[in-house]
Amino acid sequence: MKATHVIQFGRLEQFVAEPSCRDSVLRVVALDVTESASAQIPGLRTASIGVHVRTINDVEHILACYLPVATVQLFNGRREGDPTWQKYDEAWEKAEALKERVIAYLQEVATEKGFTVCAAGVIDMGETRPLRATWQSDPALAGRD
Repeated sequence: MKATHVIQFGRLEQFVAEPSCRDSVLRVVALDVTESASAQIPGLRTASIGVHVRTINDVEHILACYLPVATVQLFNGRREGDPTWQKYDEAWEKAEALKERVIAYLQEVATEKGFTVCAAGVIDMGETRPLRATWQSDPALAGRD
């Protein structure tokens, strides 16, 4: 099955309100999308760590929502005690915690909205770059302005 379009959402709440999510499997994963940062500096990469929520709807469109956690520039391999790699590891920990909160939220609304939540599998969006989204009702944001 080849999707014809990618529909991206700027808010997780809008994603789950999409009527075409009904009867779908929403896949939630923490991912690192890494790109080369400079053609002149081989080995310099930009790693964007975040939580991706994706599904394929009944008309073969990919619905996607990307909740970013951090972007880190990395150079070549991992070095012991390197603060950049420590920041990278911390971003992964935050992404895993966010993923668990997103899954809990989606499971709360899954019955009402008619979808299933799965924490495995990645739906490939091809060359489409993920748009940064927000999640206004994230319990971790309660009390923040």
